Amino acid sequence: MPMKPKRQCTYPGCNLYAEPNSSRCKEHKRKVAKEYDQKRGNSGERGYDAIWQKVRNIKANQDPLCEICLKEGIVKPLDVVHHIKPVETHPELRLVIDNLMSLCTACHEEIHKGERWGR
Repeated sequence: MPMKPKRQCTYPGCNLYAEPNSSRCKEHKRKVAKEYDQKRGNSGERGYDAIWQKVRNIKANQDPLCEICLKEGIVKPLDVVHHIKPVETHPELRLVIDNLMSLCTACHEEIHKGERWGR
């Protein structure tokens, strides 16, 4: 089966080529990811401290399977405890169990699709 051709990096002014499944060359992919990580801060600054870990574990024990997959009849273990209303806009709901959802990685990525890495 033929491979997809490389395409030009979408980073402004870059003349390098990106891998077939990426929109940026390796150099700019790393640069954009680093800028994103610096902008968002570390986990403690974002509210994911020891208290959060305790609440997360309570939710994980309460609902150990992905809630979205389970509604579709698929049994998949949780990978992520997701805030339904984001901590950035609703910090008061950060530790509220009713604002949390057990998800697999695929469902979590689908919810956040397009939000990360400057997309």
